[in-house]
Amino acid sequence: MMWYLVVAAVCILYVYWSFRMYPGNMPVYPGKLPLLGNLSLFLGDAVVITDPDDCNQVLSSYFERPGFANKFLRPFLGDGLLVGPGSIWKDRRKLISPSFNQQVIDSFLDIFNKQSRRLVKSWEEYVGDENFDHHDYLEKTALETVCLTMAGVDITQQREYNNRCLTAFRTLVDRVIERAKNPFYYTELIYSMSALKKTEDSNVAISHQLTDQVLQRKREEYNTDQKIIDPKSESKFKPFLHRLLDFSNTSLSDKDIKDEMNNIIFAGSQSSSAVVAYTLLLLGTYPEIQQKCRKQILDVFGDSDRDVSKADLTQLKYLDAVLKETMRLCPVAPFTGRIITEDTKLKNAVLRKGLVCGVMLYGVLNNPELWGSDVNEFVPERWLEPNRLPENPRAMGSFGYGKRNCIGKIYAIMTMKVSIVHILRRYRVTGNYHNMKLKNQVINKPARGHEIRIELLE
Repeated sequence: MMWYLVVAAVCILYVYWSFRMYPGNMPVYPGKLPLLGNLSLFLGDAVVITDPDDCNQVLSSYFERPGFANKFLRPFLGDGLLVGPGSIWKDRRKLISPSFNQQVIDSFLDIFNKQSRRLVKSWEEYVGDENFDHHDYLEKTALETVCLTMAGVDITQQREYNNRCLTAFRTLVDRVIERAKNPFYYTELIYSMSALKKTEDSNVAISHQLTDQVLQRKREEYNTDQKIIDPKSESKFKPFLHRLLDFSNTSLSDKDIKDEMNNIIFAGSQSSSAVVAYTLLLLGTYPEIQQKCRKQILDVFGDSDRDVSKADLTQLKYLDAVLKETMRLCPVAPFTGRIITEDTKLKNAVLRKGLVCGVMLYGVLNNPELWGSDVNEFVPERWLEPNRLPENPRAMGSFGYGKRNCIGKIYAIMTMKVSIVHILRRYRVTGNYHNMKLKNQVINKPARGHEIRIELLE
């Protein structure tokens, strides 16, 4: 009898909290049972939003990301900018932001050009051959480039180990999704005894070994130079790792610095490489758009094979439009989330304190009500004609909303444009975007059907 009373009490409490948490205008997950409601969804209450104003409001107001995804990534990325708690993120973002200033990024232009030339040369063996996986090459180049720029360390001569590191990255993000699908793995005790945990540990060790190597080499150089600069002095616009080391005796511990390097190496090697891979595949699918892009490049460079300058980049308006349209159609980070810490009124609902709010950026960027009937088509021209863009500027949030948006936007745009210029000056690309299948990961990446074929331009 007592057992039935306990069950009844639990049901009554659940119904009470359901009505308290969800006002009449709050959408409710379908399939709700009498009395029990959605009790089977034991991970808690969550709401997904796609309105651009609502997305901006939530991401501008709250900085704490949902626990489970961050928890699963923390052994790999620690408390760095990508997954760190809001309290740490605020101070860390303020400290790191000067390293992504335009002045600093401009100083990397020579590296971007050199790395792009290396990439183009590495593709020579595929000229006129069968399709090949260009994304792998783009990831390798991006990993080398982020270490050269953000850390000032050259890892281009250890490509075999770099490949192992990239494989470890892929395995670790796969593991996050696999763990998220298994409710038993949410419990640390059960997860610690699983084969998945052993896989995680071995791959974390591989990825952290690269970070340790980069840090050791940079520390030796930093200490040899004996330039321990007062953080309040003119050191404000220093490359990423140099700036972190400037604060190593005051604001940042060794673990803090390692966490941030793990984050920047991972994000820097994964995000922009995926965008360039999508861009080339789309250009290969739509040869007329590729030709427009190449024509503008020829208008700027003529027959010259010179490096890309900052002045050149400002003239490549059509390439800008191509990249923006690629990031709209294929957002690298299609989904994010926040923990709601106080009742928040949106346009058509109230988010109650304690909810997890999922922000579906893909739903904003691919909403026909915002972008029109051609929302699923690759139309770079829409970015050159203001009347073809959504009236609401917040619909164009490829790099996210709010203060916790992508810190590396300027870096990403510059390195992507430079690499695409070098590729299109040398090769004609063919592919079929419609054959591509995506992989469900933390970062939206191609799984198969994304290969391209290249021909040497005459």
